[in-house]
This record gives sequence, C-alpha cells and structure tokens, in this order.
Amino acid sequence: MTGRLSRYLDRFELVFANLSLALLVVVLGLQVFFRYALQTGLTWSEEISRFAFVIFVYISASLAAQRGTHIRVTLFIRWFPGGRSVALLLADAIWIVFNAFVVWAGILLFLRMLKFPVYSTALFLPLSWLYLIIPVAHALMILRIVQRQWMHWRYGTPIVADEAGDAVSSAEDGA
Repeated sequence: MTGRLSRYLDRFELVFANLSLALLVVVLGLQVFFRYALQTGLTWSEEISRFAFVIFVYISASLAAQRGTHIRVTLFIRWFPGGRSVALLLADAIWIVFNAFVVWAGILLFLRMLKFPVYSTALFLPLSWLYLIIPVAHALMILRIVQRQWMHWRYGTPIVADEAGDAVSSAEDGA
C-alpha cells in the first residue's frame, strides 16, 4: 500500500508542478500577446501568473526533496565524526524540524486568514486558500525527507542525487 501511495504522491507532485508551470507560461504568453499585439492588458494575468509561480515553487521543492536534488553544503561532511550518512541524517533531522515549524506556522496563518479574510486585488479570490500551499508543501517535504532517509538506510540508495557516480564530488573530496 505504501508503494502505491508513494507512486500517487510522486505523480501528484510532478503533474501539479508541471500544470502550474504550464499555466504560468501560457498566462504570461497571453499577457505579452495582448500587451504588444492588441495594445491592451489583461487585468487578471499578473495575479494568476504570481499564484502559479508560488504553487510551482513550493510543489517543486517537495519534488526536489523526493529526488534528493536540494542544494546541500557537503564540504565539511568528510570531517564529521559519524561519517557521511550520519551527517546527512543530522542535517535532514534539522530540515524536518524546520519544515514542521513552517507547517505549524502555515496552518496558523491559514486559520487566521479564514477568520480575517484577505482577497486578491484583481480576481477577489480569498488568499487563504493560496497560502494553504505553504503547510501542504512543507508537510510533503517532511514525508519526502523521511522517505529518502528510509530508502538510504534500508536499501542503500544515495541521499543526495547522483552521489554514487558524481565525478565532481569525488574530485572535491580529494580522491
């Protein structure tokens, strides 16, 4: 069951990120066309493109956590007393605590915005539902970090993407 759920989440993140990016590109293309070809602007395009961009960034961050492609500073890992795996586990534990704080703060923000609604300027949409992407994406990141660590400790898959065959990282390590 967890394998099936994991595949659904993988697909959800990928499809949702791609749809939000496609929406962003289409809306910006329409805005450029209307502005320069028809000499008029679209009042709603700036808000829709901003919302699509925010959704794209947050969902893509979760997708990057799932794939192990987040930026990491690994310069001092070789000097860590427990070794590379323990250092990355500690770093991921700190990352999980940060994400848990953001989930908690994001839920509080969402509830506050439900109580005191704020609406977008052009479309008059309640912004509380857009801000819900913050705790959702960070909760997904927690799940993905735990999943990546589990796969590493259980099956030996690398925590950082392409670390097994990465010639750059082995050159940096002095090997």
